[in-house]
Amino acid sequence: MATKLKGWTALRPVKICCVIIIPLLLSVSLYSVTGLTKLDSAGIDTLLTNLDKNDYFYDKHVPNVVSWVQEVYWLQNEEHIRDKGCLEWRIRETTTYDYVKEKTDIEWYYDLKWINANGERDMGSIPAKDIGSIQATQMVEDAIRQQLSRFHYAKNRLDELQGLYFIITDGDRQARNVSLDADAEFFLSQPVYFVGKPGNIYERSRTRDTQQPYSNSYYYDESLSGDNLSIYIAFSSDAVDRQNYAWRVSQRQLETQLAFILAPGIIMLALFIILVAGAGRKYGGEPGEIYFMPIDKPWLDLSLCVLAVYEVLLCYVIYEAMSVSWRYENIPWIIALCAIQSVFFALPLLGWALSFAKRCKAGKWWRHTLIYTLVFVVFNKLRRLVKSLWAGASLTIRAVLVGCALFAGIAVCSNMYPEGFALIIGFALALLAVFGMLRYARKLYIVQQGAKVASAGRYDTPISVTGGELGSIADSINSISDGINAAVTERLKSERLKTELITNISHDIRTPITSLITYSDLLKSEGLDSERAPEYLEILIQKSARLKTLTDDLFEASKAASGNIEVHMENLDLADLVKQVLGELDERVRGSGLDFRLNLPEHAQVRADGKLLWRVMENLLSNVFKYSLKGSRVYIDIAEQDDWYRLDIKNISERPLNVDPSELTERFKRGDDARAGDGSGLGLSIAQSFMQSQGGRFALSIDGDLFKASLYLPG
Repeated sequence: MATKLKGWTALRPVKICCVIIIPLLLSVSLYSVTGLTKLDSAGIDTLLTNLDKNDYFYDKHVPNVVSWVQEVYWLQNEEHIRDKGCLEWRIRETTTYDYVKEKTDIEWYYDLKWINANGERDMGSIPAKDIGSIQATQMVEDAIRQQLSRFHYAKNRLDELQGLYFIITDGDRQARNVSLDADAEFFLSQPVYFVGKPGNIYERSRTRDTQQPYSNSYYYDESLSGDNLSIYIAFSSDAVDRQNYAWRVSQRQLETQLAFILAPGIIMLALFIILVAGAGRKYGGEPGEIYFMPIDKPWLDLSLCVLAVYEVLLCYVIYEAMSVSWRYENIPWIIALCAIQSVFFALPLLGWALSFAKRCKAGKWWRHTLIYTLVFVVFNKLRRLVKSLWAGASLTIRAVLVGCALFAGIAVCSNMYPEGFALIIGFALALLAVFGMLRYARKLYIVQQGAKVASAGRYDTPISVTGGELGSIADSINSISDGINAAVTERLKSERLKTELITNISHDIRTPITSLITYSDLLKSEGLDSERAPEYLEILIQKSARLKTLTDDLFEASKAASGNIEVHMENLDLADLVKQVLGELDERVRGSGLDFRLNLPEHAQVRADGKLLWRVMENLLSNVFKYSLKGSRVYIDIAEQDDWYRLDIKNISERPLNVDPSELTERFKRGDDARAGDGSGLGLSIAQSFMQSQGGRFALSIDGDLFKASLYLPG
């Protein structure tokens, strides 16, 4: 029996559970991932930020507030904007050189400038002659609309921020949202603040130093603004605490979502490792054997391409459907889409990965690819074509081809390289050609000598030449020598068996005939009324029965050897047949003094001929009765092996078994060389022939004094 694999990864329920659980966990992970996909960089920053300090609050709000405050300050109000208070036309001179006329042309343009805290911003240019045109008016109106939009946006954002205090002033003009008595100390007392003064002098609540005080706003430089501009910005404690609390809630939600992504991911990885470890293994299978399924038959690269196209299309469809579901916050549909994607995405991918793992375990997985198959087929066809063309050419043609190739190589080298180098290359090619011819001549000589030895009748000396057509010829001669050796050995064995057969037949048949003649003469001379007449008659009956048994066995052996046996195959229960045979031989079983131990299944359906199988078992049990050690045990077992049933009959021999098991199936061969028993020596040979006629197998084995006969029958 094959050793069963005890690894729990080979159990089918374990694999089925892994395959079911992985899509479920993937569904949970996908649902969490869909939540994270809605995050922007701000959400990622919230997740990764230590909110115990106010630097994050400072970086998120102060730079934007500075920009908005500046916009409101410089644009002032709607009337100032509509009066073009922040717009200015500036004239400039443009010179171009005309190479055709060889003179310099001078043109004048008006540039519309937007004057703000960041300096000047170009809003467009127009030739000086068109300054009063509709185009110039349209440029001004577009600039005013942009300024109004920027003003209202900045003002609305400042109004939305609760707990924000700011002042921006140049000494004469200012913008503020705090009372007039608020000074610099008021702003510095707040948890988050920024104070900027002309000359890049600033104070801020940020703890980590950077080169720039903030982003999104300008450097404080009087050359840019032209004013002594100061700016004060601060956030109250309530505003900071409220915003930090909201961020912490968002942070905890993000951490929970990450946990729902990472935990199922780790479990899926562990389950996938279990599946890979058990891929190709089968509980109760042979150790090291890899078992494949129909899903493993397609080429790996072709199936991978099909899988990739399928997965991309699936992800695209799910993504489009998911976008609509998120837009309208349809949570049931989002969950359903995640479940659908996890199942239809994971299962094909798992199937391919496990198939790839099986191929890796089996070794040389690249051979199960379409690319390798095509390349291998094309290469083999080309190689066979070249080899057949080369093998079909005569030795003269080959020599001419080699010579032409040699001269062509020398000619090419002489044209491509200097004279001295070409001479060296030509000499090297000539040496190579001479070496190849000498090597070929050496192989040819070895083949000729080997053929002479074989023709002289010596077939035990192989020809040691490999490769090429000479190697093929050498292999053919070696095969012929091996075949002749095997035929001679088989013929000698047949002659020996024939001699033994004649000797054994003469011995086994002459003995009962001699007894018949002797006791018939005694009975004739002494008469039927003599006292010993009954004894003589009993001996005559025994010897006649013995002679009949020998004749019948010899007849059956001849029919079995010639294949002239009628076989009627049918479905029968091997376990019931064993019980029936033992029941028919119950008297001999009880009289043998042997202890029969049966290990039979409840049913063992086989295809066999009942009569022939009965005779086989009768012959085997007859040997058990004749040659078993008195008082020993006899074991009869039936075991299922793949699609076969095996019947084993084991007994302890009374005499030493000093013979090879294969010789016991030869005709007139017995376990006792003295031939002291009453057997014919044909029982095992007949049993083997009958088993082969039924499509089964017959095997013998000897282990010390243990004799074992095995019958194999298809289920």
